[in-house]
Amino acid sequence: MPNIGDAAKRLGMSERAVRLRVAALRPTIDRYLRRGANGEQFLTDGAWAMLERLEALRQLDGLTINAAAELVQRELAEHRPEPRQPLPTDEALALRMLLEERARRIAQLEAEVAYLRERLADVLPLALPRPRPWWMRFFVRGQAFIQN
Repeated sequence: MPNIGDAAKRLGMSERAVRLRVAALRPTIDRYLRRGANGEQFLTDGAWAMLERLEALRQLDGLTINAAAELVQRELAEHRPEPRQPLPTDEALALRMLLEERARRIAQLEAEVAYLRERLADVLPLALPRPRPWWMRFFVRGQAFIQN
């Protein structure tokens, strides 16, 4: 498990910056932190995912650390599963409950896919080269003609 120093190197920031982000996520991230020798903090996969999400929101959307932390905590609260109920003995009712759970999960995944597609639409123009102006075709053809 990475500690705060490892996370700082991985994210390309100082240890103090990582500690500030952990402090902003404090109520939620506590159960994902582990203590080592001499009080050293280790990040589990859950804590690491929260830090990465916070940093992505901060960089892409231009949010402050606290605003991004609130958004991450709100997203986690929305996707927190309800406590599982024991299956009833009636087979038809059990199947109905399983189908309802499946429909709920599908709706949740569709919402997540819609969110990711929206983010991709925002980021994709940054990854593609800018289109050339129409007059650039003639310039490039002329250069090729001159070189031959």
